[in-house]
Formats: sequence, structure tokens, C-alpha cells
Amino acid sequence: MRARAIFREVILWIIVFSPVVGALLFYNQLPETMATHFGVHNEVNGTMSKPAAVSMIAIIGFVPVLLSAVRKFDPRVVNEPKFTIAFQAVRYGVGLVLAAVDWSIVTYNLGYSMDMRKLVFVLIAALFLVIGNYLPVMKPNFTMGIRTPWTLTSDENWRKTHRLGGPVMMIGGLIILVAAFLLPGLSIGIYIGVIALIALLPVGYSFLLFIRKRG
Repeated sequence: MRARAIFREVILWIIVFSPVVGALLFYNQLPETMATHFGVHNEVNGTMSKPAAVSMIAIIGFVPVLLSAVRKFDPRVVNEPKFTIAFQAVRYGVGLVLAAVDWSIVTYNLGYSMDMRKLVFVLIAALFLVIGNYLPVMKPNFTMGIRTPWTLTSDENWRKTHRLGGPVMMIGGLIILVAAFLLPGLSIGIYIGVIALIALLPVGYSFLLFIRKRG
């Protein structure tokens, strides 16, 4: 079991740090000023020097690793065995999305044409589907999930809020996936609306549960 966990961790590290390895392998072919941010119509609206961009790609790789480190300092770490699969699935989802974004930046700067808006939308949609699928089985903790003052002080509130938040996030992911293939202006409007719904609906529901319980 321990060997399997180590193997999964090694695979995750390979995934998240593969973009910086690729960037270093093709370093001489990358432009001195790299495109790192893109607008609604796929126009470049943010650049960085090559060393800075490669360093940023390397730093981003540490995000899934840091999630695991932060988890070890969670005061409610006793709950970890109850949702280890969910926690690791989310870490892998985050790692895959970040690696895909980093690879797209490297690929774009190597001269390949890419629709960055569509790619980012698809990746975010996939991440929301993964996280939404596992939210209902997450137990109370301070690291991951819908952490409000009301969910963190009531296990019942946490459970009900996450049972709602999971499906809401998955539906939102599906909508964003469809929006990726619509006109840029329309897709951005839909995206903003979906993000607002995913962020506000579970929080509002958790507050409503708190009010009802207090009577």
C-alpha cells in the first residue's frame, strides 16, 4: 500500500514538473520575451522575460505538492483517512490542469497556434467536474472544500452544503464546457455567471442552514 502511494506521488511530480523540463529542453528555441497571458480573442496581453516565465512554470509545479504539505498541518487531519481518495483526486486534477496550462504556454511560444481561451475553459470545466464529483464525500477540514464559518463549526452543515455544492459545481463545469465552443464575448459572460453561482450558492445555503438551526 505504501509503495502504491509513493508510485502515485512520483507520477504526480512527473506530471507537474514536466512543463519546466520541456521548457528547459527547448530553452534556446523559446523567444526572449514569452507570451504568458491571453485575452478573450486569444490576443497576447501579458508577457514575461524568458527566465522569469520558465521560473514561473517551475513554481506553479509546486502547487499540488504544497497542498499535501499544508494538509499535514490541518488541525482536523484526523479526518484524512475518510476522504484520502477525494483529496488525492483533487490534487491530481489540479496538477493536470496546471501542467496542461504550462505546456500550452511553452507550446504557444514555440510557434504553434492554439486557442488559449477554449483550452482554459475546457480545463477549468474538467477540474470542476472532478472536484464536484468528490465534494460530497469530503469530511470537515481546513484545507479543502467549502470552508465557511458555518460549515467549519457544524459537521451537519458541512455535509449538507457539500452535498449541494458537488452537483452545482459539476453542472457549472458542464456549462463552462459548452461555453468554450461559443462566441468569445458570450462564453466569457456565461463563465463569469457560472463562477458567481458556484461561489455564492453553497455559501448562501450554508448560511441559511445556520440560521434555520439557530431558530
